[in-house]
Amino acid sequence: MEYTDRYARLEDRSDIALLKDITYGNKEALKELTGRYLGIVSRTTFRILCDRIDSEQVTVQVFASVWHDVLDYDDRYTVEEWILRKTCLYSRIRIMRRRILRIFGVVNDVFVRVSPKAENEDDYVTKQAWQLHCRATTHMTPLQSMTYALCVLEGMAREKVATITGMTGFRIGVAKNRAEDKVRAELKDYGKTDYYDSYNDFLRKVADGMSDMDKLNKMIIFAV
Repeated sequence: MEYTDRYARLEDRSDIALLKDITYGNKEALKELTGRYLGIVSRTTFRILCDRIDSEQVTVQVFASVWHDVLDYDDRYTVEEWILRKTCLYSRIRIMRRRILRIFGVVNDVFVRVSPKAENEDDYVTKQAWQLHCRATTHMTPLQSMTYALCVLEGMAREKVATITGMTGFRIGVAKNRAEDKVRAELKDYGKTDYYDSYNDFLRKVADGMSDMDKLNKMIIFAV
């Protein structure tokens, strides 16, 4: 296939066009695609894993995988769905690795290495919500954690989450309900049963995944 549009403006191009450029080894196209999806990938991994270090490492894995696996892109999925499938896969693997380490006493149960700064009352409640979410997540299966992050916090339709995770819509619905039950159980322990909606509103403000594009690009270049 002859490559004819090497000098096209990347910011005006579709995701598919950027993937095509990546097949030709164009790292600028990878940087552009990364910029488009960095927010949702790093935010999702952070909400699933409740850990800044793990989130950063999985985010790098996702975009390095885009570079390595671009020829295997399956056009049954949108590029966003394809990237989020990788996000969920690597997050699930990280959870399983972490749980093995916990069995052998290498790490603790709750993974809260970073939480929102509390500068005012609103921030303080957000910090409390995040810590509660981390505790609830330790009682969730990987699918429940992913479903809660994508369906409840990101607001995605169940059908789309089913496509991303590879599970049926029924399983996604069950996982979402069970994840919500575990969150409500944590709220009940603090006498805050009626605060579920407010809790999620505060939790959506937590988006402390990787945001430094320069740092991410350096880490990706090293990984590829």
